[in-house]
Amino acid sequence: MTGLREFPLTLPRNAFTSREVPRAGGIWRLCQDAATLASIAAGWPPSRFRAENVAFVVYKMTLLHDAEPAYGEVLDARTWVSRLQRRTLCTREVRVRSRGRRIAAATQEWVHVDFETLKPRQGSAEAGLAFAEIEFEPSIAMPSFDALPGAEDDFEFDMWHTWSDPLAHANHPAYIDWCDEATSRRMLASGLDPVLLRPIAEQVTFRSAVLPGERVSVRSRRIGRIGTDAVVLEHLLETERGRAADATSVRGLAQDGGEALVAAWD
Repeated sequence: MTGLREFPLTLPRNAFTSREVPRAGGIWRLCQDAATLASIAAGWPPSRFRAENVAFVVYKMTLLHDAEPAYGEVLDARTWVSRLQRRTLCTREVRVRSRGRRIAAATQEWVHVDFETLKPRQGSAEAGLAFAEIEFEPSIAMPSFDALPGAEDDFEFDMWHTWSDPLAHANHPAYIDWCDEATSRRMLASGLDPVLLRPIAEQVTFRSAVLPGERVSVRSRRIGRIGTDAVVLEHLLETERGRAADATSVRGLAQDGGEALVAAWD
């Protein structure tokens, strides 16, 4: 099918925890690689975007985790554009499978921007043809949950210069790392081993870039639960310039069910 791209990818060793499973952020980075490789295959490598002084940046992403692959396992990443509006707003789907099972599924919402200002800018007619939309599978949605308000935490840190990406700001998978670090610290304070954290789903809406040297605040609180298996957390990420992102993460434990994790925010 024209516009459908497939790539065999593997996760790097540093994507894995001491439980020998990948972190959520590692899967996000693999999805980013799939999108970038698809763009290259369509004739739009990063160098071409740079030469035309434009870029695609993610403004929203939803990801579901279905299985935890092993290190060295070759993953089949399949990706396509499901929607392209005014050659500016692009919805890209990514599905990751291995050995007949689905590992992860993601829906990425990208916006075409001016490279210097990062403000929306309509792409060229040629770019519109390269990223033409096709119908293949429905987009991904977050799982439903029962509301259960809980305690709030505030985790702060400084954005490292060495975390910067080619656009000179924090790469979008880093936001999930920060949310999971906030969750891990709450787990540790509640007597739970953070390595047992198991990603189920997450969604991030990006509001503004996080720049090197900025102080970042992650305010997390429990907003719900899914049965006895998972906690649903809301994360608000801010810098001194204002809101950077809104995130929702659904997390469970690798063993003993999720009750203790849900209770960590009582």
